Amino acid sequence: MNVAAILAAGQGRRFGAEVPKQFVEVLGKPVLAYTLEAFQASPEIDAIQIVCQAEWRDHVIGIVRDCRIDRIRWITPGGSTCPASIRNAFLALRDDLNDDDTVVLHMGVSPLVSREDIAASIARCEEKGCCFTMHPVRICMARGGGEGWADEDAPKERYVELNTPWAFRYGDVYDLYRRLDEAGRALSETDYTLSLWLADGRRAWYVTGSEAGRLKITTTHDKDLFEGYLLLKRREANHERLYRGD
Repeated sequence: MNVAAILAAGQGRRFGAEVPKQFVEVLGKPVLAYTLEAFQASPEIDAIQIVCQAEWRDHVIGIVRDCRIDRIRWITPGGSTCPASIRNAFLALRDDLNDDDTVVLHMGVSPLVSREDIAASIARCEEKGCCFTMHPVRICMARGGGEGWADEDAPKERYVELNTPWAFRYGDVYDLYRRLDEAGRALSETDYTLSLWLADGRRAWYVTGSEAGRLKITTTHDKDLFEGYLLLKRREANHERLYRGD
């Protein structure tokens, strides 16, 4: 089974809206709705889990109903941080998944994930046990000192951006979190699954993602970019219909 775990538990404090950023509307529809529709449309996905804060559960159910998303099987309570929400997602699936099932983790505020990205992540995960979506670094990088200066070059050729979707063989990542819990290891705000995976001595296999899939809505500027992208695609579709004479 291939399960999409969609993270929608963030509070969106940096965004500055009255609602968390995953619920902000763009062209009349919440950002989360676009993300759910992308996974609903993927033939590789068998079921969907949504991770959200308890006070937003009814709101999420309304989005699912309005968008006719029929693959939702779990709505899991989020944690106090994103890493805690991810942990909750994996642990909540224990009674329903087999170790060889694949979980595709994705941010609810990254709505332009493509079918190709989802399919490629799952295929690579089936081969290697995990898969991260990679984008090449295209800007100059350096190690910052935190006080307005940098003191060491970081050659971009040596680094990659690892974006979601992240795909894991379920038994491996469940075992990772189980061992951390048994050791009494509390998760910090930076203990994402990728960091824990690498610290466990594992390799992070990846595939190259689509350019549009890089967009993660964190600021109002990101929202504007997303809206502009949607409007451009609508215009292109209208021109195509006119050309065909529809």
